Amino acid sequence: MDDTDRMNTTAALENVRTGVPSAWINPDTGFEYVVTPTHTYDSDAGPCREYTLDAKIGGETEQVYGTACRQADGSWMIVD
Repeated sequence: MDDTDRMNTTAALENVRTGVPSAWINPDTGFEYVVTPTHTYDSDAGPCREYTLDAKIGGETEQVYGTACRQADGSWMIVD
């Protein structure tokens, strides 16, 4: 993932409702991504979101599961 992909992932975590996929194609690489927030909850540090990330690279699709939490500065940090 490059900066464009990380920015799109962050935008999805910030703005997309749980269960709604957000898809894009990186114009530089041609790689396809779909991020779907799957669960949102509050932690001591702030809001967190579990998500799936489907990446189609070179005709192969890989699915990643993760958790990210919003930091005090508004950025999202992957914690798992």
